[in-house]
Amino acid sequence: MHELEAATPSSAAHAPRVAARLRHADRGALLPKLAVGAALLTLCASLGFAWAQGATGVKGYLLGQLATLQGGADDLAAAAQAYYDLAAAAGFDYQALAADQGAAVGASLDAARAGWLTASPAYESVEGIVAGVELMAQFDVDLDAGLSAEEGDEDLVSFDLTLPDGSVLVKPGNLFGITESTLWGTFDDFTTGVVFDVDGDGAIGFGDALPEANVLLAASQALAAMAADLTATAETWEPTPADVFGALVGNVPTVAEVFVARWRESRFVLGSATTMRDFGVISSLQDLNQNIASWRELYREVSPLVAAADATADADIQASLADLSAWATEIAAAEADHTYTPEEADLIYDEGDRRATAITGAIAQAAALVGVEVE
Repeated sequence: MHELEAATPSSAAHAPRVAARLRHADRGALLPKLAVGAALLTLCASLGFAWAQGATGVKGYLLGQLATLQGGADDLAAAAQAYYDLAAAAGFDYQALAADQGAAVGASLDAARAGWLTASPAYESVEGIVAGVELMAQFDVDLDAGLSAEEGDEDLVSFDLTLPDGSVLVKPGNLFGITESTLWGTFDDFTTGVVFDVDGDGAIGFGDALPEANVLLAASQALAAMAADLTATAETWEPTPADVFGALVGNVPTVAEVFVARWRESRFVLGSATTMRDFGVISSLQDLNQNIASWRELYREVSPLVAAADATADADIQASLADLSAWATEIAAAEADHTYTPEEADLIYDEGDRRATAITGAIAQAAALVGVEVE
């Protein structure tokens, strides 16, 4: 239990004894000590009251975004089932499927992509919370950040994926990555090699291939099920200041070292030269913006605590997070009509790292100021 939780209740219990001692003691000697004690009790009480006032906001935000995630994931799973049924009826002859059921195939894949494009940003908007709170952190590995067994032996996902045909993919990577690379054909093992104009624009380009139906269905169903498990876990979460400060100190440094780093290796910077199989549909600069939104929501939770102890420090942190959001929004918006060069991406990395380092330091100092220890 941190100091904020321990400070308030005991003060009322001790008040009668303090009053009795005052009646029998040297009041001149006790008054300065009592003044200091009263000031400390007032500060602790005000911090506790500030926390109580803001303690439900971030959980409500989390559950609201998870509802959007669940809706998108359910739509993805339903569309994947429709596509699988079409493929099964064709005996998994994907050339025949494309030739004979083109309209139905296109509709099912459009719906699957729409579901994914709803679910992924919704998750990114709470990733900073999920990844930063120990109770939920494994969900981030399995949903969005974890690696496959082929990619390394650290940060592995915790699951194997059993396909409808009975085969098993051992530690296949995170579920958003599997579904993205299957739907947009960026990983050969999860696609059929059959060219198909999925987006219906009359040209064959990025993502125009039929996905492997077994992989798509299994991964989509697993994503929907895991989203439901995450929501059930989130409903049990009772946020504490240590949770919130810990999540912020752990996640704000990822501005450059995760989001910009993977973006500058993606197709958004390197084009067809990229070797990445995911993070190629939505720019990681957009993901960064979604994550910053969750960090700002997290900080709003503890802002009253910090303001009660040091209003200037609180205002500075809020302003720095707002400036970070504005900077990230500007560089992401520029992608609409500009492809950044690797050299420009390096400059963005350096600037993001500078900003993140400064904000993280300020948040860590604020945590110490209100008596919360973060690792």
